Amino acid sequence: MPRTLRMSSLRLAAAVVAAFALLRGAAAAPAPPPPSRAELVGLVTRTLKSWETGDAAAFTSAFTDDAVWAYPGGRIRRGSFADTFNGLCARKRDIRIYVGDFIVQGAEFAVQYQFAATDRKTGRRWAVGTGVRGMIRDGRIAVIKEYWDEHIPVGQAANTLPLDEGEIFPAPASVVMTGERIN
Repeated sequence: MPRTLRMSSLRLAAAVVAAFALLRGAAAAPAPPPPSRAELVGLVTRTLKSWETGDAAAFTSAFTDDAVWAYPGGRIRRGSFADTFNGLCARKRDIRIYVGDFIVQGAEFAVQYQFAATDRKTGRRWAVGTGVRGMIRDGRIAVIKEYWDEHIPVGQAANTLPLDEGEIFPAPASVVMTGERIN
């Protein structure tokens, strides 16, 4: 092999080794610390409470650009958050959010809360307890997974279930778990 080709190969090999060393060093860089409990609780609470004010910008700005919001019946990306938020606010009024206790572990959280609203067409009020699990990244919400019983607001609209607004439980107090309710 000619000397110039050998030198070029050696330089190339040295550059590759140096590049891998840099990448290994960058990969080993410590991750930013998770938010404090107070920061995380404040961010999530403000985001949930934005439903009360109907502020779609406050809601959507709390999420990372690649955020996912999953809830019974769907999963959407941040680009659809404002439309979903505004659509619900167009159908509901007098929205109230009752936030319960948080469980925080690093950048992950779980919180129970109740979403109460009045339907603009029917004038009927409903309140459904929900649980949320999520993750914070770079000071914003990256994932939010929401869980609730879809039958609760339907039963409240039909006057077969009480409202129990302000009580943060998955279902109104009169719902008794029976064999017929478990599938």
